[in-house]
Amino acid sequence: MQSDRHPAVPDSEPVAGVVSASAAGVLPRDFTGKWQVRRTVIDHFNRQRHDFTGLTTITGTSIVERGELQIGDAAIEASRTYQLTMDDGGVIVRFATGLEFVRLDLAACQTVHHCCGADMYRGRFLFQNRNCWSEFWRVRGPRKRYVSLTRYRRLG
Repeated sequence: MQSDRHPAVPDSEPVAGVVSASAAGVLPRDFTGKWQVRRTVIDHFNRQRHDFTGLTTITGTSIVERGELQIGDAAIEASRTYQLTMDDGGVIVRFATGLEFVRLDLAACQTVHHCCGADMYRGRFLFQNRNCWSEFWRVRGPRKRYVSLTRYRRLG
């Protein structure tokens, strides 16, 4: 079985520049607002690269992402929405249908897993500070195999 570790973020070493969210006094509600988002997806199954750029709005109850997805020479409008449940200990992220996706706590660097049918999603979240965070996903299933890296930067 291949490891889900991101080579730039080893499990056993601290991440330079990342302070524990709880130690820094950062709470989930501190991430509400508008964010510039850039995502690169490397689809190993189809041997393609996809790039997304857009805007993410986080409220106390939802994440709404809208932007443009570039697939080769084609650009299409893309969006997605998640439901959120926040408290001072973390966040539960749910799909728009209400089905739970992942739970995040106050750790600055954390690993999450989500099983969807035969597909396994392994993610890593890095909260550098109140204005910058990233997520990395490795997804494997019978008809999909990709990695994605998303970077969020606060607007304003």
